[in-house]
Amino acid sequence: MKKFDLTEKIFAEHKERTVFFFILAVFFLLIIRLGYLQIFRSEYYYNLSERNRIRVLPTPSARGRIFDRNNIVLVDNSPTYTISIMPFEFPADSELVDKLSALLDVPSDYIWEKYLKTKEIQYLPVKIKKRVDFSKIAEIEEKSNEYPGVVYQVEPVRSYPLGKIAPHILGYVGEVSAAELRERYREGIRAGDMVGKQGVERYFDNILRGQDGATFLEVRANGEVIGPVEEYKNIPPKNGADIVLTIDMNLQKYLEFLCRWIPQGAIIAMNPNNGDIIAAVSVPDFDQTIFSQPITDTIWAKLNNPETHPMLCRWYQGTYPPASPMKIMSAAAAVDENIASAYSHMEYPCLGAMQYGDRWFFCWLRSGHGYLDMLEAIAQSCDIYFYQIGARLGLDMWSEYAKKCFFGQQTGIELPHEAKGLVPDRNYYNTRYGRRGWGAGVVLNLVIGQGELLTTPLQVAQFFSAIANGGTVYKPRIVKEIRFPLRYPRVFSPIERGQLPFSMEAIKTAVDGMIRTCNEEWATGYGAHMEDIVVAGKTGTAQNPHGADHAWFVSFAPAENPEIVLVILVEAGGSGGAWAWLARMFYDYYFHIWKYDHNL
Repeated sequence: MKKFDLTEKIFAEHKERTVFFFILAVFFLLIIRLGYLQIFRSEYYYNLSERNRIRVLPTPSARGRIFDRNNIVLVDNSPTYTISIMPFEFPADSELVDKLSALLDVPSDYIWEKYLKTKEIQYLPVKIKKRVDFSKIAEIEEKSNEYPGVVYQVEPVRSYPLGKIAPHILGYVGEVSAAELRERYREGIRAGDMVGKQGVERYFDNILRGQDGATFLEVRANGEVIGPVEEYKNIPPKNGADIVLTIDMNLQKYLEFLCRWIPQGAIIAMNPNNGDIIAAVSVPDFDQTIFSQPITDTIWAKLNNPETHPMLCRWYQGTYPPASPMKIMSAAAAVDENIASAYSHMEYPCLGAMQYGDRWFFCWLRSGHGYLDMLEAIAQSCDIYFYQIGARLGLDMWSEYAKKCFFGQQTGIELPHEAKGLVPDRNYYNTRYGRRGWGAGVVLNLVIGQGELLTTPLQVAQFFSAIANGGTVYKPRIVKEIRFPLRYPRVFSPIERGQLPFSMEAIKTAVDGMIRTCNEEWATGYGAHMEDIVVAGKTGTAQNPHGADHAWFVSFAPAENPEIVLVILVEAGGSGGAWAWLARMFYDYYFHIWKYDHNL
């Protein structure tokens, strides 16, 4: 009892001092905490307060425009309104979501899905609907307190002053997919961004896209905009670079007009003297202007029809047996290997069939052509004549020539997903069939452009351009110039890939045979004959395991000084000679109308 009294007495004597030291300790802890917050965490809380006060809206940059070779605008931009939500301001109230859904005619579930997927990106707008009518914008602006966290932006979208034209070349843009976002996140692409999906838009997406800016707005706690933030300067967007293509708008339109007669196929017009693609069409095609607004599932299903493949660009992504146009390469090789010359006959006449080993190989004319020299064999596309050339060349020599002519490899054109084609050689057959699973007779099919040989129409155009110009292989190009903002433009010069492995005599022999093909009444390509322009050409009929034969017609004009190479491919089109009239119509327009209009 005495001990307790003593303790109480001591506490009473030091009560004031104890309370003083307790208060001092608490105050000291508060000072330390305040100092920590003010010194070490000041930037964090300053940024937090600024984010509550300042709304940062990205200012979209305009994609670069696309021109034809004569500076005619093919692809431009038009301003539209986009409605977005700011996750850190958006209350995620079901009543507000339903109200916004009714205003924008967008399902509530879609708004919830967008919000939940991106709510961790608190301070960036999440796009809900694009291309919104101005009346909706006005309502949101007038009733901003009823739509907290709902903002709008002016965004440029693709427009097409000339309507649908060259869709496979130009391509289209669309919202970045999840797969693309994972693949390209290092490029600064965010969810909701518009990116190139096909054609030039895809290949040059980084150049066309530009760099977004930012606008800083001061807002109240309820989300009402007060005005610009004085201490922050808006960051202006940097627009993308403009691109000038090699195509001519008028020739492109005319080629598209001619393709009305082609159910499925492709046509390429190429300058043999520099590799410029002047016009190119793949059919069936699609209307790229529909991608300037959301498309339905029905339309998307039609665009991805597994039978017609309208999104496939056949002239550089499709592969086909080149058929008889390949005889031109075989003829040139035969001249340089001293197997045959322009006026020499082969050992056996064409009687409609020829036996090689234990197999019979047939000519397309079962009644036979009789004795022919090389020029006549080219003009009448005699298979028996070229079977004999193939037998003497052999597989190894033939495949070496084909590779030196740049078949079986990409041309390098500035378009995405170009096909390579295939040049079979000894290793290919050994790998596929085994060393004893094939015979020397495979070269007889290859020499006439059949068998496992596959090319793209663009590779064929590249080869015949080199034949036309005397042997120089130019890289095909679709882009002429890139015009960067505030910088000197980048002009693309013609690129020589190499030379054909043929002498001038061999090339001249091939050209002479092609001239006869289009200018002798008995020849297969006489449908392209013109009275005032000498056309050189070659027909082809490629066997198609899936149906009717594919038709080829390859030509250039004028034969003595070629200006233009034209490659026509008609899927399941039958005989190539049946489509020579399309070439005649094109040359008639090119030489008698287009050149006159351009004072050339």
